[in-house]
Amino acid sequence: MILRVVSLVLAGIGVAFVAIGTLGILRFRDVYSRLQASGVSDTVGTSLILIALIVHGGWQPHDATLVFLLLLLALTNPIATHSIAKSAFTRGYRGEDEG
Repeated sequence: MILRVVSLVLAGIGVAFVAIGTLGILRFRDVYSRLQASGVSDTVGTSLILIALIVHGGWQPHDATLVFLLLLLALTNPIATHSIAKSAFTRGYRGEDEG
């Protein structure tokens, strides 16, 4: 019972992070602000949802796949965000002041 409540709270917080990141993408005007909003919130939100899935059923052998996905997400999402920011900078986009 307690694990179910903890997993629901973690999943709810994760969904809230993802929703806030989506609003940040829609609200911010320049690419760097959008990357900050989406990169951090998506990593944290999705990680919390995966942790909630692990906690929900207790540890089972197939949860090793979820742990692998969690590690893969934690490694690749910041790299992808950095690559997009570097590409924008290399192409000459300097930020919101350029219009």
